[in-house]
Order: sequence, then C-alpha cells, then structure tokens
Amino acid sequence: MRILKWLVGGVLVVALVLGGAFIWGMQRVSRARAARVEALGPLLARATAVESLSPEEACLVVEGHYLKRATVLTAECRSVTLEPTRPGVVRFRGLVLADAWDDALLGGGYVPTLCLSKGPRGWEVAGFSHELLDCQFDAPTGPEPAKEALAQVERLRRAWMDDAFAAVREALTRPESDKEVCEGLPTLSKWDVLVLDADLLGDDLSVRMERTTRIGDVLGFQCLPAMKGQGLNLGPCAANRLISHVVAIDDIDEPPLKVAGSSYSGGRYAAVVKLVDVRSHQVLCQRKVSFQLPEELLLVKRQNLNFEYSKQVRAALHEGIEKLTGGKLTAEF
Repeated sequence: MRILKWLVGGVLVVALVLGGAFIWGMQRVSRARAARVEALGPLLARATAVESLSPEEACLVVEGHYLKRATVLTAECRSVTLEPTRPGVVRFRGLVLADAWDDALLGGGYVPTLCLSKGPRGWEVAGFSHELLDCQFDAPTGPEPAKEALAQVERLRRAWMDDAFAAVREALTRPESDKEVCEGLPTLSKWDVLVLDADLLGDDLSVRMERTTRIGDVLGFQCLPAMKGQGLNLGPCAANRLISHVVAIDDIDEPPLKVAGSSYSGGRYAAVVKLVDVRSHQVLCQRKVSFQLPEELLLVKRQNLNFEYSKQVRAALHEGIEKLTGGKLTAEF
C-alpha cells in the first residue's frame, strides 16, 4: 500500500511539473509573440515599400501578414526561397507557422508556399501558390490584391477551357480517324484530360438532357453558358492546368429508359469514343462502344434499374477509353 501511495504521489508530482512547464511555455510564447508584433511595425513598413524584395524582406511581409491572425502563435523563417514569376510577383516559401500549442512550444508547424505581389500599398500576400497557378498572374493594381489575383487566374483557366472546347469542335468537323488505338501516347494524367459528351458543346442541349447517361454535366455547369441557363452555377471552371487531350463521346444513340410493369423500353447505349489532341485540333483515334441492358436485371434490380444501367454504361465507356488509349489513360467520370 505504501508503494502504491508513493507511485500515485510521484505521478501527481510529474503531472504538476509538466503542467507548470506547459503553462510557463505558453506564457513565454505569448510574450515573445507580443514583442515581435510590436517590433514588426517599422520593419514591415520598410519591407513593403521596397521595389524588389530580398528573402529577408519577403519574410517580414509574410510574417506580418500571418501575425495579424490571433490563431497564429509563432511565425519563423527558415531556409527561405524566393522566385520571381512575373514583374511584381514572386513565389515564396520558408516561413514556419504554428497555430497549435504543441507545435509552438516544440518548434514545429507547417510551411505554406505563397504568392507575393506589389500593388498600390506595396508588397502583400496575394494567396497560396496552389490556388494561383504557381503565382502566374500580373501584379494587381487595385485595393484588393488577393481578389484581383484570383480573378486573373479564373479568367486564365476559363480561357484554357474555351480553347480546349474550340479544339474539340474543330476536330469533330474533320475526317474521322481509322485508328482504334492511339499508338505512342504518353501516359496521360487525369488532370490533363477532359471527358465529355460531344453534344455538350452544341447550342441545343434539350435532347441531351432527356438521356439517362450524360458525361460532363458538372464541367458543363461550371464552364458553359448554355448550361448555366439551367439554373445551376458552380462558379469558375475547375481546370487547374492546360488541357492537352479531350475524350469526346460522339454520335450517341440512347433512347430513354422506361420501365412499365414487367418490361422496359430503351436500355440501349451506343456511341463513338474519340481522343482529341487539343494542340493539333484533330481526332487521333476512335472506337465504338455499346451496351444493352440484360432483361434479367429487371427482375432483381427493378427499383434501381436506372442506376444499374447508368453504372454499366459508364463501365463500358471506361473500358472503351482504356482500350482506345492503350491503357495510357484511366479516366474518372
């Protein structure tokens, strides 16, 4: 019993010591933060006004930006890298931020990659690099550099998308390809390839909207004025990179799927899958894809027949695209 009391007493002593050390550490961090914020005032004023940033000045700009936030406990520069991307725009990395007490006390944290730009008020943080195309925008000229930089990037993404759409429209007017497999393709990233119904690019979408299977609706609602008229607007186009290829599902024949009693009509899908090279505006290869819903599915999946049919059509399209590209593209749609 005496040993147990000693053990309990020892644990309590250790807990009190650790708790006291933690509280002392929190106080130390808070005092150091307050002193740094006060010292930053004149340093930050000089750093934001310079014509060209040095790594040390860039660090002051970013440190001042983050220490305005009450949630940031510590901000410390380590191994700063500074890369100009446009006149008055640089990509910055090297500030270690801590917004959790364990990181603040132990010297840890996270390191964001940021875009800095020189505007009417001097140098400011415009946003995260991954949201601003690795800082590929012109220096803002208005009072809200972050909003202006993002608007520029959104316009650029939209222009890329419009160019890709225009390339597909032109390619589909040219003579058809006689190749069922595109040979010599590099491995294609899903981020560089769009997959969509070719009739999504037409002016009249009424017939398409009646079909059971439609590929590219989300993209269309984001990027096509004709689909925004449907009443749904998800904002700017989602493409983050320059699109290199488009898988266009063309010549689609799909009667509506209708269930009546113990039978159904429709359930048949046929199309031609074409791989379009956006840069050359041509169809590199194309392959027919078809699917027929088996009658026996009606008996076991009557309540979910539309879902099952659409799932199997998409599976057939996935297989067709994989064969078309010789396994170089595993598309997500």
